[in-house]
Amino acid sequence: MKTSRINLLAACMAAAVAGWSLPASAIDYVAHWDFGSDALGAVDMTGNYDLVNSNGVAVVDGTAVFDGSSSPVKSFVTRSPLWLQDQTAYTIECWAKSAVRHGGMILELSSNYFSGNGGTFMLYTLDGVAVKTSNGYRQRKFSTDIFDNEWHHLAIIVNPKGATETDQLQFYVDRILQSNSVGSGTGMRLKPEILYIGSRGGKELPFNGQIDDVRISAGVLSTNQFMQARSAGSIDVRAYWKFDDGNALADSSGNGNTLQGSQGVAFANGCASFNGSASNVRTVNKLDLSAYKDVTVECFVRRHQGADAVSLILEHSNSWLVQQQFYLALNDKGTGSLSSNFNLGGTLRDYYSTSNIVNAGWHHVALVKDSSQTGSDACVRLYVDGIQQTTFERWGRDSSAYLLNDYLYIGSRQNSSLFTDADIDDVRVTAGVLQPGQFLKTRTGPMEDVIAYWPFAKATNMLEDATGNGNALTGSGVTVNDGAAVFDGSQSGFATLATLPLYAYRSMTVEWFMKSSMSDACIVLETSPNYNDIGARGAFSAAANDYAPAAIQAGYRATRGGYNVCQLLNVLDGKWHHVALVYDYDAPYKDTVRLYRDGILTMSHNSVYEGIARHLSERLYIGSRGGNSLQFVGELDDIKITGRALAPAEFMAKRSSPPGVTIMGGL
Repeated sequence: MKTSRINLLAACMAAAVAGWSLPASAIDYVAHWDFGSDALGAVDMTGNYDLVNSNGVAVVDGTAVFDGSSSPVKSFVTRSPLWLQDQTAYTIECWAKSAVRHGGMILELSSNYFSGNGGTFMLYTLDGVAVKTSNGYRQRKFSTDIFDNEWHHLAIIVNPKGATETDQLQFYVDRILQSNSVGSGTGMRLKPEILYIGSRGGKELPFNGQIDDVRISAGVLSTNQFMQARSAGSIDVRAYWKFDDGNALADSSGNGNTLQGSQGVAFANGCASFNGSASNVRTVNKLDLSAYKDVTVECFVRRHQGADAVSLILEHSNSWLVQQQFYLALNDKGTGSLSSNFNLGGTLRDYYSTSNIVNAGWHHVALVKDSSQTGSDACVRLYVDGIQQTTFERWGRDSSAYLLNDYLYIGSRQNSSLFTDADIDDVRVTAGVLQPGQFLKTRTGPMEDVIAYWPFAKATNMLEDATGNGNALTGSGVTVNDGAAVFDGSQSGFATLATLPLYAYRSMTVEWFMKSSMSDACIVLETSPNYNDIGARGAFSAAANDYAPAAIQAGYRATRGGYNVCQLLNVLDGKWHHVALVYDYDAPYKDTVRLYRDGILTMSHNSVYEGIARHLSERLYIGSRGGNSLQFVGELDDIKITGRALAPAEFMAKRSSPPGVTIMGGL
């Protein structure tokens, strides 16, 4: 393979992981299931993974309840293997409660700890924790009786680089180290495996009792970094405005925080559309958050095209100078940027995004105040499409104060200035710190089916998005001939002007027509400047000639480190072909990613590393990596992105121009 290898697979992982770091005060949460963020207990609070309820575990008051039944055995199972690295230390925590002495499995990494050659563990009610090594096992048994019908915090630390055996495997019950150690073996590690909660393999050793807050963190946590308490169950929503047709001003939380005002806003299609003129939307009464130190404020925003003036999405109070107030602003740091502010006891903390991050389509925004982060830069966090924004100004340290009892204004500053020219939907205020996995996933109103479509029909509008969603292209070195975009290898910066709004879609289909006989490795389509970067979790890529000549390899970057990849042969033969990359959230995880040539599912292999919990809202680069390397040579036409998994019968059957030319079948 050439040294310019595109490297869609795991060869990039060691460098990518080594080059990625978190602030010193931050904990890298791999996964956290609190069993209270949704009715089925399936949501991972971190946003990294997906947990499915395989056998009907009851979720009561934010806790998973296991009845010990063996017919059938009830358990939770991760949808796909957790991405765990061999030489990385991990801390695994949970809470457990049982009134009956029994031999049940609390947690097990793999369907059976005894199979394989190491890298798995089990947490068993009678024997404690055991880790399978490459040539034996290590075990730490319970020194504390947990069968007392009380909640107990359990913590396992697996540290492959620990200096002593005690350092390499630690087991704590209620923060007390369990010293009863047995077994021997070298090669301490964890590896990617399915995680089972409440059983062995979903078939035997059923747990009898309750399990809560299963959390996995990368690194060796100290006891004061362990979970101090269980999650409180369902989140405390204080106000939630869905702007539903016919009842647009109602508070869906049931707390009576009704809105008033209709000037400058139209309530239609399940959202509030502000026109940039004087508006008067605010709560009828003050929104009382004075009992809380923590809050998560989220909404969906769609900026109107050409609306570049600075404006307020929402603000709690009538001025940013009021202590303990907060706001979300649009275009404050450049066109299509988002900024946020908390006035923390007289000091200010502003976080903001880059420009063009909300230039078209619906984007999710979340502002979080976390009083537990006093003295840290993370006491206020701004997220756009589930990604934390890291740019901030104006240092402020006091995060311990209570919030305000004041009016919440939507679409303006005190109904007198900074009027919004954008659509706003699903404004939700929660008393507490939410993690990305707990954020709103989609709007309550209708979502666009076709997200973006570039037919390249005429040279005068080749950069426009034919859907009207405003996902315009930019760049140079691409021409149009016979209704297709022609790439000669000199193109640069050919990409969407702004981020594509993909975050809210569970499934997606990317399809296009292509004609090329190129033999060098190249990129056809890619979201993010480099799909291999660990920060590009949820990105997709379609590359040519990477692992085989005349082949297209396409896949999705998993949310923590792996890939889900398919390969398509015999495409670069100088003829027009239709190619479709389908990500199907609801399919079995090995079939989640599918690649089609001319409507036929054709692949040489399907490498599954880890499913995608969300899609990355990033710029789409066409014909290159990051706009400046691995340039494609050939023709592309009718690039279309649809927000659901299409069946082959729904694919485009022919190019849009010249009309009537059928492509399906490889003509």
